Amino acid sequence: MADRCAAYYDAGVRFAKWRCLLRIDAAAGQPSALAVADNAVGLARYAATAQAAGLVPIIEPEIAIDGRHDAAAAAAVAEEVLSVVYRTLQVYGVLLEGTLLKPQMVLPGMDHPAFAGGDVVDVAALTLRTLRRTVPPAVPGVMFLSGGQSEARATAATAKATP
Repeated sequence: MADRCAAYYDAGVRFAKWRCLLRIDAAAGQPSALAVADNAVGLARYAATAQAAGLVPIIEPEIAIDGRHDAAAAAAVAEEVLSVVYRTLQVYGVLLEGTLLKPQMVLPGMDHPAFAGGDVVDVAALTLRTLRRTVPPAVPGVMFLSGGQSEARATAATAKATP
């Protein structure tokens, strides 16, 4: 990966993204602590390698939105995932000021009744609470995934989440 990052830098690239995907399924015990930790290590190794090559790593710890989980379960998983990711980034010596985060908003699963009809104010409030609890102030930017929402709904939730 180091060679690829160096080649991309030489070609003019300045940002790189790595995505990991975790699923919520409480009955199956997902995501497991091992899956969360393993994904965090993968993101941290990538971020350290990208930074060493002069690239800004975009870190995308995505939590799949399929499923029947409610927004509270999504918030709890997102908090755990982001907490573990940021602790692991620090262990790997990643300069947080030189990273960007690309999470999805905190939403219930697509098969949950509140997915389509939930209030964007609730989405914004849970998302902001999750980010405030987990993302270190040194991180300079957060760019959201739409999370399966329509463009209009994602924009409305983002507008409500803007301080």
